[in-house]
Amino acid sequence: MTTNSVPAIPPSQTCTSFVVVDFETTGFDPEIDRIVQMAAVVIDFNGHILHSFDTIVKPESPAQYTHGAQHIHGISPEQVVAGMPLSQALATLWPLINSHVFTAHNAQFDLGFLHAESTRIGIQHTVDTHIDTLELARRTDADRTRKHSLQALCEHYGITNEQAHEARSDAIATAQLLLHLMKDLGVNSPEQFQSLLA
Repeated sequence: MTTNSVPAIPPSQTCTSFVVVDFETTGFDPEIDRIVQMAAVVIDFNGHILHSFDTIVKPESPAQYTHGAQHIHGISPEQVVAGMPLSQALATLWPLINSHVFTAHNAQFDLGFLHAESTRIGIQHTVDTHIDTLELARRTDADRTRKHSLQALCEHYGITNEQAHEARSDAIATAQLLLHLMKDLGVNSPEQFQSLLA
């Protein structure tokens, strides 16, 4: 079994890039549900896309897999069968996570699935440093005057999400949301990024 830890960035250092991750899954419980699509978009502090990766994911143990939530993500069982094997998908994703600050909307959901799926293929990972745009959105709306779903926040900030519940589209929308939230929170330089950490 391989153990990899994503080290926390010391306060004396600054962040210049983020890896914005989104998963589409068969349900909400990482112990019994599975990732069927993943996307990662790497952006710099100004929002320029440096790299991206997305794929439909084939489970490592198909006999333990039950397809679900197709009415939400639109991914068919046939697409999953033809997808990239989980081990290969994670082998591509983890180096991006190791090199940039993990960012997601409702990050605990994505981290739960990331860790559970990694464990299934015999790899233990920890992400010590991450940014949650849901948590940032709540910071900018202390009186809870608006909804904080990704869709609602996209509408609030005028972000076009071309295909909601499609991993790449949601990751790009979350990346754009991050920029708006940083502006609202007065984070204007990489030296200030520590204030964004969950």
